[in-house]
Amino acid sequence: MSITEAFENTSSYGVTYVSLGDTGLQFESEATIHLDDGSLLTLRMPTRQHEKMAIHDVICLQNGLCLAA
Repeated sequence: MSITEAFENTSSYGVTYVSLGDTGLQFESEATIHLDDGSLLTLRMPTRQHEKMAIHDVICLQNGLCLAA
């Protein structure tokens, strides 16, 4: 199975983890694909800029936890 075929699979999803540390928000994103044999393939992915900004808005600006970007 190619990576393109894997992402065309309807059993795939992405997750972004966020932590707030001394240097600000830290992002880690991954994609998980449920393969035909029942196993899971997890790949680290770069976090999209628009996703970072949306998370920053919710966590920081609306809750007053960080400085504006």
